[in-house]
Amino acid sequence: MDEYPEYPHDVVPEPTRRFPWPPAQGESVVAAFGETWTGASLRPRSFFRAMPADGTIRTALLYYIPLGIAVAGADLFWTLTLGGLEPESEAVLGELPLGGGMNPLLEFLMAPVILLLSLFIAAGVTHALLKLFGGANRSFRFTTRVFAFAYSPQILAVVPVIGTVGGFIWMVGIAIIGLREGHRTSLGRVLAAVLIPVTLALIFVAIAAFIAATGDILLT
Repeated sequence: MDEYPEYPHDVVPEPTRRFPWPPAQGESVVAAFGETWTGASLRPRSFFRAMPADGTIRTALLYYIPLGIAVAGADLFWTLTLGGLEPESEAVLGELPLGGGMNPLLEFLMAPVILLLSLFIAAGVTHALLKLFGGANRSFRFTTRVFAFAYSPQILAVVPVIGTVGGFIWMVGIAIIGLREGHRTSLGRVLAAVLIPVTLALIFVAIAAFIAATGDILLT
């Protein structure tokens, strides 16, 4: 009997490759990092299906944090190149507006903290919704690791504006696939768990931007 009737392909798993992260003993960290990025970004279905259920958050953070710092560095570079050191409303992560309004240089220095807060808040809210909708078949730790690896496309922030937007959309798509494959649940439950907080966050950002713009107009 199929344990997850809404996930029929779980009954006969497709062949998967060895999960590439963390690097095996004697393996190049750079090669493992590249293989992990390629797998998460371009082959998310097989990548997350192969992800061990008992992995640690610590090893996922060893991938996520350096990648996030590189993204923050790219954001700082384009801010200094295009707009100087004036405060701006974009978040380092393009995920949660935790860094909004901060001086870009300070925002870069705070990147590890912002990255961790964004990761655990996003994973916590999504996992709670998955549990509410009956789709959390694995632990919060597993959901957090999915989000850490799903962050991969944010490296597109090296391309200003377009790269940040494209990377965010790609990242959300990977998170949806990763949660569905990892938790062995239905697409509908995952879409609800992911898109509800994303939509609310975007509405919040839009309202904040409107209030800021209105304030600027009133002060001129």
